[in-house]
Amino acid sequence: MERNSLRWRRDLALTACCAAAVAEADRTGEPGQRAARLIDCLGVLRSAHGAGAAAALDMRALRRGLRHGLAPLLPACGEEGDPLGEVRLLDRDGLLCDAVEDLGREHLVPQQALMEYWPWARLRAEQEEHQLYAEIRRLPPDDYAKVRELLASDSVAEQGVLWEKWNGLWGRFGFFEPVSSWPWCNAAGWCFPCPACAWPMRAQPAGQGVFAVACDAHRLEGAQYTYRQVRGGSGPPVLEGGGASAGRVEGFPAAGDYLAVSRTVWRYMTLPGRMEFAIRDALTGIAGLDVAMYPGGDRYDLRITAAEPLVAKEWRVDAKAWRSFGALADALLERPVPAAPVPLTIVVPHRQRSDLPLLQARLAGRRDLEVMTDKDFVAEVLRWCRGEW
Repeated sequence: MERNSLRWRRDLALTACCAAAVAEADRTGEPGQRAARLIDCLGVLRSAHGAGAAAALDMRALRRGLRHGLAPLLPACGEEGDPLGEVRLLDRDGLLCDAVEDLGREHLVPQQALMEYWPWARLRAEQEEHQLYAEIRRLPPDDYAKVRELLASDSVAEQGVLWEKWNGLWGRFGFFEPVSSWPWCNAAGWCFPCPACAWPMRAQPAGQGVFAVACDAHRLEGAQYTYRQVRGGSGPPVLEGGGASAGRVEGFPAAGDYLAVSRTVWRYMTLPGRMEFAIRDALTGIAGLDVAMYPGGDRYDLRITAAEPLVAKEWRVDAKAWRSFGALADALLERPVPAAPVPLTIVVPHRQRSDLPLLQARLAGRRDLEVMTDKDFVAEVLRWCRGEW
């Protein structure tokens, strides 16, 4: 009960922080309404803390926490190794960070509790995932696998190219949006796909005519660049990589003919999908190893079976690319314990490996669940194939 109470209070506080960040970044509305929204959020935030801690929360502390890290704003966020304490919802220019939308989906209080403070409510990420999958799970197995692979491999392209690749499936799903409606990725009329996931990267002014272009998911893996806007130039701006691992990127026009998957699809289908197919490609062709994609529809993503001449072994894999491991742990713990003798391996991006102990500790009591990074999982299977178990 105490854990559930803390979880409820942290989700409530995080929702208040996300709402406050949206209000703080809003420069188009009435100043009085904006101030009222911030005061409302501060009141909710204080209610999520104990009486002693709430006394230290004022508007200055709220604004500072939104820009420099949420640790002072979230109940019990001072736990060692808690990555939420370092999350920033506003950048130095007061603009919303990508974390707002992701965390708003992943950490959510029940609708009744949320409605007690605001006249709106947002869906849980787990519910939103299921809604996405519900649109395609009624397809025949081959079409289901094709849609999943297309969403992973072709997250942005011209409409004609997408229509040709999707063939008869095009138009049945509302997964794509015109990039021309996304000003946050428009760099002087051009967009730049991330070299790791191909989704448009965010473009933000960095001062003195310099713009920063980076992928929220793959920034730490080298997907961060800068460019200087040149007047009168033709063609896309030339990006300069921020590190040795930054790959070359070709821009495309921010025009109506170019479509990209929505952020929700990118977060919960494209990112885990690219992990799934990378695992498949790494393990396909090994003698004695059978790799099947989506054998049970959307129950899990891969079934890998070792047979002769290898020692028999089966892995069932479900890839997840959630930003918050705390919310992911909550969602996984709410799943019923299956009767299947094979545990489900939850695979997360290798870039989040430093936060993995947190997730492993939360799931320690569930023998039906294992968790590791995508690279570690491939390495484990390869060790088994070499007889190193």
